[in-house]
Amino acid sequence: MNPFFALLQHDPHRAKAQVLGDAAISGWVKDAIQQLDRRDPVDVLHDLDLLLNLYEALCDRHMELTPAPRHRLRSLTEDAVQVADTDQPASFDQLPGEIEIGGTLDRLLVPEFLTIISEASVGLGWETELFAPMDEPDLLRALDDHHHLHFYNSFALEGEFPSLEDWLVSHQIGFTRRSSGNSSYRAERTQFRKGLTAPISVALDPQGQELIDRQALTRVLRYLKEGQLDEALTLLEMTLGPTLAALPPFRIAHTLQEHPPFHAGLDDHRR
Repeated sequence: MNPFFALLQHDPHRAKAQVLGDAAISGWVKDAIQQLDRRDPVDVLHDLDLLLNLYEALCDRHMELTPAPRHRLRSLTEDAVQVADTDQPASFDQLPGEIEIGGTLDRLLVPEFLTIISEASVGLGWETELFAPMDEPDLLRALDDHHHLHFYNSFALEGEFPSLEDWLVSHQIGFTRRSSGNSSYRAERTQFRKGLTAPISVALDPQGQELIDRQALTRVLRYLKEGQLDEALTLLEMTLGPTLAALPPFRIAHTLQEHPPFHAGLDDHRR
């Protein structure tokens, strides 16, 4: 573990003193820490979350990416937070999960995609055999009525498909994943669309309706009562998240150019 993170776990006041005494830390950061001590901790966390999302969005726009703001705050309660025992292996619950995939897959990536799907332990239904496509026609035959690839796993770890989802994000292919919940995990819907830098997740109630952070809405209400309309609208937009386009149909097409072998290129040049 990062030494500073370890210090935060065991003695956050000492960690604060270390930051204030570090000559490499900018003066404005130290001034901000001193000022934040006089403010309500919940307000401080929300303000810092707002600031971080703002500057991430500015950086994303500078790099011609679509910003994907998200909350990083946990609910503050009086209950003590239990630190995980790092000596024990982590345990994961197996929960039902399903994922719909839509967008354009380049034909050159089909062999790699076939391997990713075969290793993801998914089926074409809840109680069907594992789907292990061998070629492009197998993929196209698996399309549902909405022309999406729709996969299921009744016993997915935490209801997710991490390797498949990471691959789709890295190749900018859209998906919508729904995971069931239990006593330890909330049900959630996770979506990714081309142009985003990361998936966007939202918690769901047992009826599949989105759950909104009450603390954030309380702050929105307070801003409105204080006449701070811009702050209220900004926080409300962050809380609700961006509106995503519908998942496009899945298709396979040529979008990448296959480079000729190096020696072949030399031969062409010599001619």
